[in-house]
Amino acid sequence: MSPVPTRAIRLSLAVLAALALLGGCQRAGNPIAAAIGHAARGAGDAGPAAAGDRDSLPLPPGFPDDVFLPAGYRVNSVMSLPQASVLSLSVPGDVDALLAAAEAAMREDGWTRTLSARHSADTAMLAFEKPGTAGTRNATLSFSRNVGDERVILGVQLRELRRQ
Repeated sequence: MSPVPTRAIRLSLAVLAALALLGGCQRAGNPIAAAIGHAARGAGDAGPAAAGDRDSLPLPPGFPDDVFLPAGYRVNSVMSLPQASVLSLSVPGDVDALLAAAEAAMREDGWTRTLSARHSADTAMLAFEKPGTAGTRNATLSFSRNVGDERVILGVQLRELRRQ
């Protein structure tokens, strides 16, 4: 097991805290924001609607296809950083089923689980690692029951640690 640098731990904790805050921020029905989003997508563009909702943001360009995204997901927010992406998704289902599905899908795609944590019946976190040609990729998935509906907030943090 390789040691995790303190800086990486601090960054991961900061990102997870940001995801928790973003997950709690639900759309307030701002008509101006809705109009801007509708115009940006184009009136006839189905886009992310196939993923479950017309109000979904698009995935970042080049988002890898080997990272777990459950059916019916909606992208609530996207943050792109150098060598990292942080997404907040709203997904149907319950934490237990999503946790099991995520673990199975990530392992099937060649990821190795490095962390599994349950904080309560409604929150959990998984972390994975996968070697690549340019370096190691890390993925952290956090699951939190969304208050007020039958959806779960899924936080996705992807990092690429380049070889030096």
